[in-house]
Amino acid sequence: MKESGSFFNPIFRREFTSLARAWKTKIVCVSFLAVLGGMLLMLWPSGGVQSIVTESSRQIFSMFFSVDLALILLMTPAFAASAITSERERGTYGALFSTLLSPWEILTGKLFSSVLLLILLVILSLPIAAVCALTGGVDALFMGKVIVLLFATAISYGILSLACSSIVTRTTTAVLLNYILVLILSGGTFLPSVLLTKLLPSGTALFQLIRSFSAFDALFFLLYPDSYKLTLNSTESSFLPNPFTVFLLFSLFLGVVSLIVFSLFVRKPELYRRRRKGEVFTGRKQAIRRKLTFPFYLMDPLKRKKPIGRFANPVFVAEMRSKLFSNPQFIVRSVCVIFIASLVLLTLTALQLSEEIQASAVRAAAVLFQIGIVALIAPGLSSSLITDEIDRGTFAALRMTDITPLTLILGKLKATFSYAFIFIASSVFILLAMAYLEPQTVFPDVSVADPGFWEALSEKVRNDPEWWSKFFETYRSIFLWVILLLLSTMTFLSAGLFASSIAKNTTSATVMSYAFAAFLCIVTFLPVPLQAKFSKSFAAFLLSLNPVAAAMQLTDGAFPLYPDLWQRYFVTAVLLNLALLGGAVARVYRLFRSGS
Repeated sequence: MKESGSFFNPIFRREFTSLARAWKTKIVCVSFLAVLGGMLLMLWPSGGVQSIVTESSRQIFSMFFSVDLALILLMTPAFAASAITSERERGTYGALFSTLLSPWEILTGKLFSSVLLLILLVILSLPIAAVCALTGGVDALFMGKVIVLLFATAISYGILSLACSSIVTRTTTAVLLNYILVLILSGGTFLPSVLLTKLLPSGTALFQLIRSFSAFDALFFLLYPDSYKLTLNSTESSFLPNPFTVFLLFSLFLGVVSLIVFSLFVRKPELYRRRRKGEVFTGRKQAIRRKLTFPFYLMDPLKRKKPIGRFANPVFVAEMRSKLFSNPQFIVRSVCVIFIASLVLLTLTALQLSEEIQASAVRAAAVLFQIGIVALIAPGLSSSLITDEIDRGTFAALRMTDITPLTLILGKLKATFSYAFIFIASSVFILLAMAYLEPQTVFPDVSVADPGFWEALSEKVRNDPEWWSKFFETYRSIFLWVILLLLSTMTFLSAGLFASSIAKNTTSATVMSYAFAAFLCIVTFLPVPLQAKFSKSFAAFLLSLNPVAAAMQLTDGAFPLYPDLWQRYFVTAVLLNLALLGGAVARVYRLFRSGS
């Protein structure tokens, strides 16, 4: 007799058992608890527990639960984003529909196995949260609401991860899409209230409602209800529902929509790829032009490619031709999206600050936008470079060639850097805006479109012997910012490449890469709110790892307590790149020798 119920579902039992026994799960859980425990020990008041709410206890609550929530959002793709894509990559997805299992059993088995692990992750954090409550002034209702918020976040975003896994075909794409959606839903919901309040004052209540969709906004309301009310900009906001209630309703809506998407796509036995339709060229002259000129031979739908040069890195050429530039439409669309987004960001920032242009705010927005693009794209590009070769079975073929581990690493890193540079260059208007905000006397005070601009500029260059030195002095911070941005890109790419060399699969490598990016961009900011908990030297070391902090000091003189912060970042970033690349080369060399 066939057993019924989700816990007797063979898909559920196989998935949950394999995930629970995997070293990846154990490492993730131990790391999760270690971070929360270390955070609590660092924040624990030296005077012991209190019976009333103090500023110190509120700081402990806010920091602890913010880190707990951020870790849950960061680790969700590690458990759920590969649920369906891993079956497709192994070629076992179609076999599931050849068994006696119904589509509903396949759906529920995948769903409950992934979500249950996320729920267990929240349950594991409850004892530490209970210890956190001993600092005083916390009632059972408050703790209950925070726990409900954590459960709602884990379940809704877990189902969202499953929906991402069912839509796409590759694990890397599913994880990247998942992180983009998490970033939009948890942080992007604040942008309308920040950028559109003055432009559309009648929509203030709507913008504040959208802001409540974020779990961090609901947590801020629970921790500081009085301070939260001070952030409201309109009397209409008093008619808005409780932000905590809004978040729970949005989580329910997100979970239901994601579940519908997941059920629609997972019931398809196969996900056929559409054949690419390319034009057929018969003209000899046109064929020769497309074959020999750059960049047509890289993206030609007829696969006409130039022979690899004798001194060229074959791995770099292969990556550029067969993988990175195999989908030029994606590149063009992504570049257009980033280009438009940069223009929209600058326009809205200028309109928001129309009464009094604040150069520091524009520079901060520019820094956050460009670092955000790099941190979002670079880890996903390089985290599959080695694991994909192993999964496809082509790594063994590489071992039988004359290619060395160093050639393999440098070729793949150079190709991914070239790919990432395209997206960085698409936000060129950000750099132009930053250059415009610099006070200068080296260019004529007329428009570039004025016919006399270039004549006046030529006269300045010829008659002023110190013009070039003034030019570089004026835009020195812009040049250094470009170098810092490229160096940060290399750091994220090197971290992803190193993770890909030590991880067993692409999912683990991608999660490790994004965790590293989150550590550099977010965790290293801890000395700012917790200045009293760190020594000045250790705080300077942590901030010197942060590209955002270094860029803000370089472009706007932020962090005056650490005047040499950006110089130290250059040194630490170079050393970090060398360490990560050295580790990746050593690991690939070992793989070459062992044959695994």
